[in-house]
Amino acid sequence: MAYYTAFTTAWNGVTQPPAGVTGAGLTGGMTTAQKLAAMNGWTVIAAQKAMLAPSQILNAIVFADLAALTQLQVSQLALLLAGSQVDASAGTSIRAGIQALFAGKSTTLANLAALVAPFDNAIAPWWQANGYLRPFDAGDAQAAGVS
Repeated sequence: MAYYTAFTTAWNGVTQPPAGVTGAGLTGGMTTAQKLAAMNGWTVIAAQKAMLAPSQILNAIVFADLAALTQLQVSQLALLLAGSQVDASAGTSIRAGIQALFAGKSTTLANLAALVAPFDNAIAPWWQANGYLRPFDAGDAQAAGVS
């Protein structure tokens, strides 16, 4: 069943836990219940959407760096920070634009990086990061054909 692809791959995998996963591996002497408990305990880094208030971003900027911006750059920054919330997630144009505006301003860039770090490095349960709606149970092992 396609729904259980990640589950069965991990269950039968030679590398335990799978690459990028933190937690106990599945060993041959474990019961189905023990394997399920181990898999439900696995975690991965799963970036989350970094929705921030513009004031949070402005407060992370060193004022001297802000004051050094040209009028065009201030207009660009205002456009990037428009709205009640800003999506500063990894890979967004907003993040890239703000980083470009403050290129070479190491303290401001470090402050901004610290602001989004909890979103970029969020830890999630492995099952959730793989699209499953809940932790695995014995019914899942049976449906996947591994128990």
